[in-house]
Amino acid sequence: MKVTVLLTTYNHEKYIAQALDTVLMQETEFDYEIVVLEDCSTDRTRDILLSYQMQYPGKIRLRLAERNEPTSSRPFAEEFQASSSPYIAMLDGDDYWTSSKKLEKQVEFLEAHPDCVLCFHNAIMIYEDGRVPGRYNGLNQKPFSVLEDLWQYCFIASATPMLRKNVLDKFPEWYYTTPVGDWPLYMLCAQHGQIGYMDEILAVYRIHGEGIWSKQNKIQKLESLIAIYESMNANLGFRYNGIVQSRISKWKNDLEIAKRVEELAAAVLPREATVIVISAAHEDLPQLGERKVWPFPERTSTERRNLFASGAAGSKEVAWIGDQGLYQFCLYGGPARDTLLASVFVAGKRAALTPQSLGEKPTRNKAFIAATPNPVPTGSGPGKIVISWSTGDCRPGAVYVSVEDQRVHYPANGSDTIKEMEQLHSKGAEFLLVPYNSSELFKQCPELKEHLDKHYQLLISEEDTCLIYDLREALQQHAPDMPKA
Repeated sequence: MKVTVLLTTYNHEKYIAQALDTVLMQETEFDYEIVVLEDCSTDRTRDILLSYQMQYPGKIRLRLAERNEPTSSRPFAEEFQASSSPYIAMLDGDDYWTSSKKLEKQVEFLEAHPDCVLCFHNAIMIYEDGRVPGRYNGLNQKPFSVLEDLWQYCFIASATPMLRKNVLDKFPEWYYTTPVGDWPLYMLCAQHGQIGYMDEILAVYRIHGEGIWSKQNKIQKLESLIAIYESMNANLGFRYNGIVQSRISKWKNDLEIAKRVEELAAAVLPREATVIVISAAHEDLPQLGERKVWPFPERTSTERRNLFASGAAGSKEVAWIGDQGLYQFCLYGGPARDTLLASVFVAGKRAALTPQSLGEKPTRNKAFIAATPNPVPTGSGPGKIVISWSTGDCRPGAVYVSVEDQRVHYPANGSDTIKEMEQLHSKGAEFLLVPYNSSELFKQCPELKEHLDKHYQLLISEEDTCLIYDLREALQQHAPDMPKA
């Protein structure tokens, strides 16, 4: 056995089948096993796992908890140490892999780079609340990192690492009490070598309201970060105290600002108010009790789903791949042509997600769909590719394409910024909140502040904290000056 896949899951009824399918689809020249650590779920997760184990008794082994544990660090560590495989891959039950070659690529990387104790790759972040997807790792991610880099932030998505098993002979006792298990694990490994990065998107990191990290609000996340830093700093003997203290100082400052923003908002905003909050595209919005909070600029993405082609098999040229778009081609089959058989992502030349490979999702009954070439070649004008597909059983199929604009929308100029803000106002927004650590739009667009100061009452102006404007009544008798369409 060359690779052990440790899959951790709890209450992932909606996701666990997809996660398992993407592990089972792996095409390798070596044997691998799947060990699932299930933490006494209260939904159908365990039933689904038992069904999969019956289908793949030689491939899947289940470790079913008798009661839910505060952390899953100890079962994970025990299975890590018990494995006879030289390599350990990790996956959470609400994420999934997008390439059938993921495991093989990572084994090849580690065997080619003996100085690396682990390697990881990029992933797509998918937000279930409709926010625009994004890359987990930016274009400036270093090809090789060390422990000092990990202290800055955890740049390894939990669906992406593969570790050398022999790096950790024994887990320290403090590991079992950490609030999270993955980041300290990478720290422990990085004491013994480098961290290698593969600039390919081979997984999806899903962000939803029930995720252990994502369900926390901004204040809770900052408090967790501080606790994690302080714990790891002490347990690693304060050897990196200079780096750690600078990060803790930043998080504590951000925490005080976040608490003060919520305190001021609670003091001046009615309980059922609707509040516009200026914020970056993927930034957590403040929790303002019963008040509705709308992000500005808006985070909605446009998506269109159209029939692309029909037939049991075929190929068709696509000559309209825009440089800012992310496209998903889905092959459907079955009696009603509503069963997803396979899918492939295609990214535009300058899309926010510009991977070396986005890969295919798991297939059924030897069905396939592929894009060639993928990624789209650079050049002037729209990109051109060929989509090829087969249902695998000669039954009729249908290929649909979903087109999503991946640009994080910011108004083009001051006039558009004011217009978009006033459109939100007309839809029911009553106040506008500008946290000082999220005020980049104000800096880029002084016209917006001039417009607000001219027409609306400034309720709060606290240095290094926030501004709050009352949009309910204009300061002048006439309506605010609106840019012409």
